[in-house]
Amino acid sequence: MADARRLRALVLNPMTQAAKNVVRDVLYGCWCAGKRIGGASVPPFPLIQLATILRQDGRDAVFLDAQAEQKGPETVAALVRDFDVVLCSTSTMSFTEDAAYLSRLKAANPALTTVVFGSHPTFMPHYALAAPGVDYIIRREPEFAARDLCRALAGEGDPAAVPGTGHRDASGQPVVNEDYPFIEDLDALPYPDVDFLPPGIHYFNPIVRRLPYMTATTSKGCPGKCTFCTAPVFDGHRVRFQSAGYVLGLMRYLASKGFREVYFRDDTFFVHKRRDHEIFKGILAEKLDLTWLANARVSGIDPETMELARKSGCHTIKFGIESGSQEILDGMRKGYRIPEARTIFQAARRMGMNTHAHVMLGNPGDTRETIEATIEFVKELSPTTATFGICTPYPGTPLFESVAAKHPEIRDGSTSDLSKLHVEGIFNELYCSVPGSELQGLVRKAYKRFYLRPGYLLDLTARQVRSLDDLKRCLIAGTRVLDFVFRGA
Repeated sequence: MADARRLRALVLNPMTQAAKNVVRDVLYGCWCAGKRIGGASVPPFPLIQLATILRQDGRDAVFLDAQAEQKGPETVAALVRDFDVVLCSTSTMSFTEDAAYLSRLKAANPALTTVVFGSHPTFMPHYALAAPGVDYIIRREPEFAARDLCRALAGEGDPAAVPGTGHRDASGQPVVNEDYPFIEDLDALPYPDVDFLPPGIHYFNPIVRRLPYMTATTSKGCPGKCTFCTAPVFDGHRVRFQSAGYVLGLMRYLASKGFREVYFRDDTFFVHKRRDHEIFKGILAEKLDLTWLANARVSGIDPETMELARKSGCHTIKFGIESGSQEILDGMRKGYRIPEARTIFQAARRMGMNTHAHVMLGNPGDTRETIEATIEFVKELSPTTATFGICTPYPGTPLFESVAAKHPEIRDGSTSDLSKLHVEGIFNELYCSVPGSELQGLVRKAYKRFYLRPGYLLDLTARQVRSLDDLKRCLIAGTRVLDFVFRGA
């Protein structure tokens, strides 16, 4: 084992061949089609926060965004010869490729210890530990479990006994330890050292107005009970928050580092109204030069809160619409009524707030008629932007369990493939009358009918283009959307 003061830890965001902008830490398992189609890339806040925690705990920690820098295993293998441990986030859709990537690194440095965390090791720990490239797993939130595991790997304890982790015993059998306690005081997490971000890398996002931008997460969990989402189980069926003072301090810190916009990637940012209003009023009082955007539930935000958010610099709120059928929404336990969506989108448009609608096709109970109704409903809501994807059963969700009951082979993750995500359906025929092979065509149809509406581009240009940077952003995203609509690329 390495000396405690000298243990070198590499926090790694691996490159994939399937996509240049995969976001593994999205709790439903992967990135949505819209990120791929629109070309968005996301600064990995959780990973640099983890690297910060390890460095503050005395490790020689380094962060490498091999995804953003497009560094394959051959390049990274030359780097890891000087490291003791590599820690990386993974998802069910990317796990096969991620594990192979780690195997290449271990071949270059047989003494290297590999650790993975994220949705796949959380919900499929035994399958994750079966991969030769994986030595340890961390289940659920990784911050303090990873810290304690690195302490043990440095000789400060028994690595096999760290709560929240898993490993293989001497006989090669998987051992999964008891859960690590949830972090109750989220203010105890440090602000991420943004100097870990790779120099010269510019993260692009078509719905971000001002660059450079940084992501942030100020809570864990979601009050929703959606049957397709792993967040409720991953985070213990409750929401924990950082204080308004912590969030304002984080924003001051990011502004001091030259960032001009923050994308709050909380599963649902607008949950605690008193905290939210305290944050917004604090931004206004301090005159922080930061614009921002965040996620909300249709049933979780009111026009008063939205207006105060707008005044404090929020320009876009993202909503999970999913379907235009109330029956299907009720079946997936979305927790909102169709009229609520109409009301909140109309209020947003009146006050000049941009909106983004996440939509899924191929949901349980979907037919060609309900998919048609969904496309029309999204057009009626008229969000500023929208993304359309295929409903996918992710481990840890009721939807996954219903599929696994009939097709247990889905449990090992081998039927999931990052290159096929939102390109074709995965067992959708079990709960949707539209064949999975037809769903991608319907996704392309939805994009075409939403974005190529008469007047939409003129309206978007009038509302969004205020500078050459705005024009460039819209042209890049628009070109990629058209590429997908007409070529499926």
